[in-house]
Amino acid sequence: MRPLKNAMRKIVITLMLGAAAALLFPSALLAADTESTPFPGVRHVRRHTTEPCEIDMHIVLVDLNRSGVRITTTGPNDDPDTQTDFETTRQFVKRTGARIGINGGFFGYIRKAGETRKGDLCSLAVSDGKLVCGWGHNQHDAVNIGADNTVTFVRRANDDKTGSATNPEVKLYNAIAGNVRLIEAGKILAKGGNPTYPQTVVGHTADHHLILFVSDGRQPGFSEGMTYEEVAGVLKEFGAVDAIAFDGGGSATMVMAYGKDGEPKVLNRPSDGKERAVGNNLGVIISDKLQQ
Repeated sequence: MRPLKNAMRKIVITLMLGAAAALLFPSALLAADTESTPFPGVRHVRRHTTEPCEIDMHIVLVDLNRSGVRITTTGPNDDPDTQTDFETTRQFVKRTGARIGINGGFFGYIRKAGETRKGDLCSLAVSDGKLVCGWGHNQHDAVNIGADNTVTFVRRANDDKTGSATNPEVKLYNAIAGNVRLIEAGKILAKGGNPTYPQTVVGHTADHHLILFVSDGRQPGFSEGMTYEEVAGVLKEFGAVDAIAFDGGGSATMVMAYGKDGEPKVLNRPSDGKERAVGNNLGVIISDKLQQ
């Protein structure tokens, strides 16, 4: 009888652990995770859930404590009538020498067509200390990553007279505005959202890791989409204490330059069926010494 008793005990313990996991991390239920370390200090998790629906997502955690890691964003163009050149995230990664890239903030319509499409952004954007766009009318939250990789989530200052003042006051270096603050000081703020929406999100952990998140949507049978609240739950599971949503929808793209050829590759499946040229991207540059 003892073997049967021990077997039953194992079953009970397994069920108890599963129930505990469900309470702590409901987003982890019925999820298949594939993990890799494409670069030192970088963890990539590909997660695919089947219940309550098919959702495909990519989570990248970048250790900002390591030397040789820096962040960059799309800079201003040299056109007096527009703010930025539009390009795909893959083009951005290749041009800047970044190893990882995601699309960034919201942008307006292309104002000048041609070999290089040009246009304007919708809200705050700063690249390597250069102001690309000031605060817009609708997006008053942003993330700023300093030259020393300090990560600060900011809001537009109430007494903003410059068009780019923040609360808390920081020296803007690489900043991108988002439309929804998902997590603040460890508390999930996001409620609801469109369940079919592809998402791009940036988060930050207490141990100074930057989280880059992209989930696909609008593709029944592969990836239905996620609400802001659902995304916040996943980022919380991975340790985020702050997080903000960037432009999603057909813009949602994650790119990584890895493998022997080092060519940038799109990790997700953009809902347009192809990459979209966007006005703003964020990239992670990793020094050659760190990659060795």
